[in-house]
Amino acid sequence: MTAATRLNPARAAILAVDDSPQAMEILSQILLGFGATKAAKCHSARDAKRLLASETFNLAIIDDDMPGEDGYDLTQWVRLDPGGRNYTAPIIIATSNPARSRILKARDCGANAVITKPIIPAVLLQRMERMARITRPFVTSDSYRGPDRRFQNLPLPDGVSERRMEALRLMEAPERELSQDEINSLF
Repeated sequence: MTAATRLNPARAAILAVDDSPQAMEILSQILLGFGATKAAKCHSARDAKRLLASETFNLAIIDDDMPGEDGYDLTQWVRLDPGGRNYTAPIIIATSNPARSRILKARDCGANAVITKPIIPAVLLQRMERMARITRPFVTSDSYRGPDRRFQNLPLPDGVSERRMEALRLMEAPERELSQDEINSLF
């Protein structure tokens, strides 16, 4: 099964994890609007672990800020067992606090992407399409398990100036909230 098929909402098994009933309802309606017919819902990391241990998912969308175990803990748990059913499944972290430190935490615990809350359907669909289109190798090492975080850093061609200078300057404030475009540039 190709990545494009796996992340087709009409065919994909999707896990949604959020402790907020209102946020879960919004996410459920968005997924339903995408044609998702196999979306499972969990309101805690504990409930999600039970499902993740027994079922295979093509995508997990996990809230970052839940009581007890949060979305980062759950993502790390998924990435711990190379023999686990969902070890390499794409994971999107949803956050209402897009501070750079939280985005980096999501990336470093093995998430494939981060989206801001409230979730905008077009942004979620774009992230899903991008994950289906651009496959990144999965890395398993002592210090990290998740999609390859490295990007090519080739020299700029002659006559081309750095386009990210403003973004790099803005990101120097570590607790400043990032826009969805700035978040995307970190993955």
